[in-house]
Amino acid sequence: MVGTFGDVGQTISAMFDSEGDAEQAVDELIAAGIPKDAVILTPGQRQEEEPMDHVGFMDAIANFFFTREQRNLYAEGLRRGGFLLTVQAATQPLHDAAIGILSEKGSIDIDERAEQWRSDGWSG
Repeated sequence: MVGTFGDVGQTISAMFDSEGDAEQAVDELIAAGIPKDAVILTPGQRQEEEPMDHVGFMDAIANFFFTREQRNLYAEGLRRGGFLLTVQAATQPLHDAAIGILSEKGSIDIDERAEQWRSDGWSG
């Protein structure tokens, strides 16, 4: 998970392999008190879709506060069919609740996944 501070709190981003897990996380985040408009689920490429290039996914996440390396990682995760969930937590208690929910619902360790991709030849 990646967290960045902005004017209205902290933005937390997590990648999921499963759309169902990501949607359950969305439901639980909202139930925990995070406003619906503070939760953004960005779906990745589906197998039946025409392949989207890396730049297309970079455009999809352009408005998030990521470093270039983070944008590359999340864009690759989306290209590979993952689901990016971004949460704006306005308070520390909501931040802590969001971290717990995202972990519990199966968010992946994006850095660990990137190492797997690199061992398979991905250069980032």
